[in-house]
Amino acid sequence: MKVLRIEEIRFLTYGPNKLFDITERATRLALGVPEGVLLLQAIGSTGALLLLPRNRGVLESYEHDLWDLVETLGWRHPGNAYAHLRSTLIGTTLALPIIGGEVPLNGAGIFFLENQPAMNRRRTVVAAALATSTL
Repeated sequence: MKVLRIEEIRFLTYGPNKLFDITERATRLALGVPEGVLLLQAIGSTGALLLLPRNRGVLESYEHDLWDLVETLGWRHPGNAYAHLRSTLIGTTLALPIIGGEVPLNGAGIFFLENQPAMNRRRTVVAAALATSTL
């Protein structure tokens, strides 16, 4: 494997339970890569990365249903214990195939999930395109 491109995707979020579509910024790293892997890592311990259908109803339902995933109150660690647990359960990394210069998402999107109750939170996702063959 050879790293061809690496980029920090930076953006502002608000939350909790808000999804931010980073599909275009992430998948453009695959352009020109015949075959390989797109690796994504959310920096920090309270955000998460996931694939979801790019359908407004599905996204709104997901954001709403997250309230039931992990209770926000009653933790011995006050504050944001629930945000750490959600991040751990959902995950902070994605590894997606690159085939013919594209990431085959079949209508899905790559989303960053903000679990913290904050406005204008600066977030970073590191994205790297790796080629399985030499170019």
